[in-house]
Amino acid sequence: MNFKKIIVGTILTSVVAIGITLAVNYGNVGHSAQPVAQESGKTDLYTNPEENFSFKPPTSWNGHYKVNQYAGVDANNILPSAKHVVQFDYTTKDGKGSETLLMISVFTKTDWARLSSEEGPPVGTSIAESNDMVYVYTTPQSNPFDSQSEDGKLFDQLYGDLKINESFVLLK
Repeated sequence: MNFKKIIVGTILTSVVAIGITLAVNYGNVGHSAQPVAQESGKTDLYTNPEENFSFKPPTSWNGHYKVNQYAGVDANNILPSAKHVVQFDYTTKDGKGSETLLMISVFTKTDWARLSSEEGPPVGTSIAESNDMVYVYTTPQSNPFDSQSEDGKLFDQLYGDLKINESFVLLK
């Protein structure tokens, strides 16, 4: 099995495990990687001075998402070789579950070159480079909900409103 398939499998497994844990414990990730910061239902500009970027979620996301950020070993546990991972997770209508709408990861240029040269589906798409770091975004391959359900329809709408190239900015 090649490295990219392992990474994609790890991402999907991590997202499912975190979603299940959050559904059971709502906000308590248990023995999984602990978020270093968490926000809920914000449409304000998300700024990460440690990793030198900002992201402005679409206004339609207001009240429908939460942010979890991970660094170091915790980021690596979510996405191997990542130095930092920020997940923007859709929160289900009943407030008991969540699924990732957008993940922004930061890699060294060396790690990203290695990852992006592997065969298989890409880990994500590079959006910016700065100071030997590469910023990568990853979005879901499909809607995790029944497309006719209330959560499925809203998830599709929110995903459709995402304009990453207009919303992501490196800090000066």
